Amino acid sequence: MTASAKILAVDDEPDFEFLIRQRFRRQIREEEFAFRFAHHGEEALSALDAEPDIDLMLLDINMPVMDGLTLLSELSERQSAVRAIIVSAYGDMANLRTAMNRGAFDFVTKPVDLSDLEITVRKALANIAKLREMDRLRQAAERARNNLARYFSPNLVELLAAQDEPLGAVRRETVAVLFADIVGFTQMAETMAPEAVMAMLREFHARMTAQIFACGGTVDKYIGDAIVAVFGVPHASSKDAANALACAGKMLDALENWNRDRDRAAEGRLAMGIGVNYGPAVVGDVGSEHSMSFTVIGDTVNTAERLQTLTRTLGTPLVVGDALVAAVKGSSPEFASEVMEQLEDQGEQRLRGRAGPVRIWTRKLNGSGSGSPRP
Repeated sequence: MTASAKILAVDDEPDFEFLIRQRFRRQIREEEFAFRFAHHGEEALSALDAEPDIDLMLLDINMPVMDGLTLLSELSERQSAVRAIIVSAYGDMANLRTAMNRGAFDFVTKPVDLSDLEITVRKALANIAKLREMDRLRQAAERARNNLARYFSPNLVELLAAQDEPLGAVRRETVAVLFADIVGFTQMAETMAPEAVMAMLREFHARMTAQIFACGGTVDKYIGDAIVAVFGVPHASSKDAANALACAGKMLDALENWNRDRDRAAEGRLAMGIGVNYGPAVVGDVGSEHSMSFTVIGDTVNTAERLQTLTRTLGTPLVVGDALVAAVKGSSPEFASEVMEQLEDQGEQRLRGRAGPVRIWTRKLNGSGSGSPRP
């Protein structure tokens, strides 16, 4: 059953309440309208405080204690959502303009044409219902956007929220791909309570994802402790390679900051391995119509994962494919000169699952700069 529309009639004339009750007796009996009455502005404010769900006011202008125009000003300052219909003999243009400028919805002049009053009341209530529905839809959209933001990168959230089919057809793009995970996570997880493992993973993901988003990256997926990020989705740019490399440095810096916190809490320090690569990949949705996942697929992605695995063998936190270094040199020369001071050429390396070798670069452990460079 639909709740009654609450209407507050504010008028100091003694017969106004009787007139309203008589004219709207059927609506009151059928609980379509529920009337409240006040004799001046201060009584109206008390009534609104007691029942903040009052929808509409029928408001006289000339009243003792607090007049109608003063009440409208007070309601505006309070940012009250209640709407007002002016019902007054003071129907001169100056008063009406003042009332409308202070937020009144409409006006009816006295002596009151009760049929006109009912039409105006219903029009106002319909407008209120429309505004509430718009507000409900806005809040629902905000909730949906906030929920999307829990699972997708900001650039994808904007795309998903703005279009019916945001990602389009499967396509080939040149992107930077970053793989990162915690060194020795499997062994740690064996000796930790599941709740502690989950808490650590959440903090790790939160700290690292913040750096990915800050550098314009998109999180492709979380695989246990591993994070897969892509730079160049949904739109590729000349800065994708530089952004990915800068992100790797920021992630290592973020890990060091976290380790300082863990030291103070007498928790074990963590190490991380990051592999970064650059090249062509297929970008698009996988899955069914009931459960879709946006991902990137191809040799560039597989190689980035192999580079991340190579960090264990080489004892370094970062392994970068030469294709990415070349892309950085070509697009950001100033950034590249700073980066090259922190990277060391390791020549060609054989990677599991690849027929040919890949030239790689690693982060200098005793390099001239420990902070993350900025493109």
